[in-house]
This record gives sequence, structure tokens and C-alpha cells, in this order.
Amino acid sequence: MQCRNIILTVGELIPLEKPDNLTLIDFDDRDVIISWDPIDPGTVRGTFRGYLVRIWNHALSQVYAIPPEVTKTAIQFFPYSKNFITVAVRNDKYVGPRSHAISFDAPQTEPNMPYLFEHYQLGSTAVLLQWSKPTQPNGVLLGYSIYCSEMKGAIVNERTTVKYFISDAENSQAKLTGLKEGTKYWVEISALNCAGESDHKTLEIELEAHIAKPPSMPTFKYKIDYNITDKDDLIKEKCIETNQYSTQTQPKTEDLVDDFYILNEQEKAKIVTPSPRPNDWVQTNVSCLVNTLIKWIPDVDNNPGEYFYVKYRIKGDPDFLKTVPQMDEDYIILENFNACVNYEIILIAVDGEYETESEPQETPAVVFMFRRH
Repeated sequence: MQCRNIILTVGELIPLEKPDNLTLIDFDDRDVIISWDPIDPGTVRGTFRGYLVRIWNHALSQVYAIPPEVTKTAIQFFPYSKNFITVAVRNDKYVGPRSHAISFDAPQTEPNMPYLFEHYQLGSTAVLLQWSKPTQPNGVLLGYSIYCSEMKGAIVNERTTVKYFISDAENSQAKLTGLKEGTKYWVEISALNCAGESDHKTLEIELEAHIAKPPSMPTFKYKIDYNITDKDDLIKEKCIETNQYSTQTQPKTEDLVDDFYILNEQEKAKIVTPSPRPNDWVQTNVSCLVNTLIKWIPDVDNNPGEYFYVKYRIKGDPDFLKTVPQMDEDYIILENFNACVNYEIILIAVDGEYETESEPQETPAVVFMFRRH
């Protein structure tokens, strides 16, 4: 009879205990620092492989594997949203029960840059820049910074750099004027939120010789009751602290004071509409008179034209009012615009001696109408 040594092995089982005292310690840039109490290895019921830390918000989830000896770590949070974190023990086969969840309102972080950035020539001295909104704004998007510099060969001449700020976060285009034929330009764009500025997307631009010809039909957008906000006021209004650590990501307004504004208080971009004439049906109330933005949308797939102007009238009036030509911007602001009545608006694209009208658009009466008795 032969004796054999029999070795009994116990397989991996589900760990018994959950880690205790999961605590949020601090924020460090884009990371949150957390800690928890070490687990008793005897409760792991298998080979102790460490911890699994899970962090999630309303849309995304991420799991981190942490070594057994580590009970304090930094993990990346999901910006500008409520985050939740749990930690659990793991062996070779199983993950144990999760700890209690902790939650916090994550601060804003810098946005990612616009992934699309293109340019289209307008006449002989300007281009239209178009871009896409960041896919990850990571907070309250305030607008965009544009930098334009001349180039000498492949070298950017930083002494010629001009910085512009577009204060409308929903804006996706701007006109860049004063360019010279035969000069190469380096143009950059970045997105800005309350935490700071994104990385820069770049373009090289060199104007081609331009011969005037009839523009293709333009289109336009309008916004009734449109008010321009100063950048400092915009930051004060939009950059609300999301938690006690948010002051670490608050932008410094003094870093931005040298910016040049697009969509700002430039008088050349404002057109004053004459006060509406009285009639038997509409009584003009002071609340009816607002600013209205007219935004040129050139046909960049054909000949967009060089500049534009607008003609408009109260519906039913025989004659149109005309603005002065807008040479420098891609918008006009109509002041003293009576929002209590319907207007017919036409935008005219111009290239040299050629003009092309858009389809007319009719604005609704967006405030209250009063019958005159």
C-alpha cells in the first residue's frame, strides 16, 4: 500500500470586508486626493492584489487599480459635475464589497481646444475664421481667444502678435481684417472657461490675389434683445464657485485686461434705428426698444464677398432703412430696435462693385403688443 501526500488548496473566495473611512483630502490640478483605512489581509480570502477605486458622474465612469500597500492616492475627476467614489478589495478572482460612496461637486478645469479651425478669404484684406465648440468645455465656457502674428519664413514674429477675445461662447466665427497680400500669418485659437485657457489650435494663412466678382447668396442670423457683456462682468457673472476649492481655478482678470474685444462696445458696429413711427395699432413701450444682433453667414463654398450691409423695415412700410457698410466685422448691432413689431430684414454681401442680397427674414414680435384705444 503506497501512501501519498495530499495537499488541500483553498480557492479564491469573495473578500469579506469593505474598506472603511474613505475620505476626500484635497484637489491637485485635475486630480482628487483620497485615502482609506487599510484592510485586514485575513479578510481577503485569497491573494491580496490591492484595491479597485471607481469614480463616476452622470455620464462617465473610470476604475483605477491600486497596489495593496497604497491607501492614499490621486485619481482624475470628471470636471464641473457631481462625482462619486467607492473603493473595494480585490484578489485574483473576486472583488469584495464596495465602501460607502463619497460625493463632491468637482471644480472646473481648462477646456480642450476647438478640434476644427478653418479660414476662408474675404476679398483682398480679410479672412473669415470658423471653429467648432470644444467637445469638453469642462466648465462654463466664456468665449475664445484668437492670436494673429506675422511670420518671417517659418518663424513667428511675436512682436507683431495681436490678441482678440470673442465674448460669446456660442459664436463659432469671426472676421480677421487688415491682412496684407504676400504676408504669411500664424493664427491661433483657444477656448476659455472659468478655470483658464485651453491649448491652442493653429493655422497658417496667406492671402491669394483676389478679383472682385458677384458674391454668392449670403444668409444671416439674428438675436433680438442682445446685450454685450464686458469681460470682467462676464467672469463675475458666470464664474460661480462650485466648491471650496474652486478658487484655485478661478481665472485672473488682470491676465486678460489687454485683450481686444470682438462683439464689444465698438461704436462702428452699432447702428441706431430711428424711433418707430406711431400708428393706430402699436403703442411703443420703452421695454420694446432693444439691441438686435445681425450676424453675417457668408457662403464660404463659393464667393462669400468682402463685406456686407443690412436693409430693414417694419413690415408693411414702403421703404427700407439701410445701415452703413460693415467693413471690419461679421456682425452689426441694431440699436433702438422695436421688438414689439415685425421687421423684414435683408443682408447684402458686397465684393467690389457687385452686390448680392440674401433671402428676406421676418422677425417675430417678441415682446407685448398693445392695441391703441
